Amino acid sequence: MMKFFINILIISQVCFYSSVLSQTSKVTISETDSGFELFRDNKPYYIKGAGAKNNFKKVKESGGNSIRIWSSNKSKLLDSALKYDLSVCLGLWVGQERSGFNYNDEYKVKAQIELLKKKILKLKDHPSLLMWGIGNEVDLKYSNFKVWETIEEIAKFIKKVDPNHPTMTVIAGLDPSKVFMIKKYCPSVDILGINVYGSIVNANLNIRRYGWEKPYIVTEWGVNGPFEAKVNSWGAKIEPTNGIKANQRLKRYKNFIEGDREKCLGSYCFLWGQKQESTATWHGMYLSNGNPTEAVDVMEYCWKGQWPEKRAPSIMKIKLNGGNWQKNHVFIKNEEVNLEFIYNKNNNDSLYYDFQLYPETFSTKGGGDYQKSPDKLEFNKVKQLENSLTFNVPNKKGFYRMFVFIKNEINQSSVANIPFRVEGQ
Repeated sequence: MMKFFINILIISQVCFYSSVLSQTSKVTISETDSGFELFRDNKPYYIKGAGAKNNFKKVKESGGNSIRIWSSNKSKLLDSALKYDLSVCLGLWVGQERSGFNYNDEYKVKAQIELLKKKILKLKDHPSLLMWGIGNEVDLKYSNFKVWETIEEIAKFIKKVDPNHPTMTVIAGLDPSKVFMIKKYCPSVDILGINVYGSIVNANLNIRRYGWEKPYIVTEWGVNGPFEAKVNSWGAKIEPTNGIKANQRLKRYKNFIEGDREKCLGSYCFLWGQKQESTATWHGMYLSNGNPTEAVDVMEYCWKGQWPEKRAPSIMKIKLNGGNWQKNHVFIKNEEVNLEFIYNKNNNDSLYYDFQLYPETFSTKGGGDYQKSPDKLEFNKVKQLENSLTFNVPNKKGFYRMFVFIKNEINQSSVANIPFRVEGQ
């Protein structure tokens, strides 16, 4: 009897899932006197999204409704998103000139387009699909304008075979030449996706100044990127503390995303996960061990209008021998130094501390290109207190970066780091 019941349950679940998979969502854009609005199955749909490959459950719990995937090679994530009732802005990866793709090679261009057409036909009816993101930052360090012909051919094909989902292309920042090229050569593109970090403060103004007349989505946003950061005297990039970055995220969402409901259809925060980009903690809203940071709490506040019941601690300041995180810090081999940090407990009774030392990385890569994480280094701890650590710097000349991590009993975390140089004979 039990076996019969289990079989019936499995069959019913399979039937339900199959039924859900057959329900293609229809997504449209309407223009009214008050501006543009996105509709999904005839209901207004403001995008509260995250650029993500995992932690989908937390997106949903935090009040988000959509994820952005950069490539159709990750199409299995459509099923994962469906499980949590999240829509997907699905990227179609278009070759980038800076990575060696040659748009004068007609054979490679044609092969790329035909491959993407097959993926479009395969995925166009998936119920999680919200829209197509054709290319990501193909304009970064490019010179061959033929790339826009490829973008248009793909967008035009989508218009022919998939009337249910809008088309979008995503560019790195905003400038008048890019807007001009897309307007002229890509008429089949419905939405402009913009990846903006520090420049988000001028985005809603510039999108109008440069003549973009259709709606837009902020497809990547967050804190100022490494490419915008100040550097110290030896070229190490200065990363703000997690507390500073969390406050920056909150202000930018409220002022520059929600503040433009006329043309902006929503956004995807970056990055709902972790990656190495100058450091292992710059953009990531999670740590490499999977712990969420206070940036996740911020997005819950942005999406829901209220803070989570339990919040992460938040490191606001970090110092070495009394000098703040923006100063040059130079020591001699094996010198004993003192690290201090100031943080908000956010009603956490028990907090746990960790300190990690890494060699400095001087990567020149950009645009999200892969960067290898350095290996952690051993060092001598002299004395640790609640908000400080006395330690010996390495006995080897070089460039280093010290990290401090704080977490509560459920692993909500905050991090800060500070670079320094070791000199001596």
